Amino acid sequence: MDLQWRTGVKIVPRHWSSLNDFRITMSALEAAYEDAQKLHLKVKAVLVTNPSNPLGRTLIQEEVNSLISLASDKEIHIINDEVFSRTVVYSPCFTSVMEAVSDRNLQDCSVWSRIHVVYSLSKHLGPSGFRVGMIYSNNEAIVSAATKKS
Repeated sequence: MDLQWRTGVKIVPRHWSSLNDFRITMSALEAAYEDAQKLHLKVKAVLVTNPSNPLGRTLIQEEVNSLISLASDKEIHIINDEVFSRTVVYSPCFTSVMEAVSDRNLQDCSVWSRIHVVYSLSKHLGPSGFRVGMIYSNNEAIVSAATKKS
């Protein structure tokens, strides 16, 4: 994976099943966290693509809340790739993880600074060769690092 090669992070992938319509459950998130612990890895973040690619399935509110609870309980970051958020056709209504955190009135909690959304105009608008991306975060260190890179 390019992400591993470029950053040196260790990725512990999770494979979801059609048996539960590819839904993320709290028990599966906890199991993934425990698996990483067994490998002596310090879990720093959960990387999620919502809506997913290639299925285009969006996370339901329960799944988003499970991610937020995990991030809050374990003091880890959520990096939500929302590149396909404007191209949802048949899935339930899309809800950004940032919106869900606001709905739960967690803006004054530490989890607020550990939620990050990435987005790209390239997928949404389809301009060939035009690569523009963005990151939305309330974490000053993340915003500062992103600003220096642009």
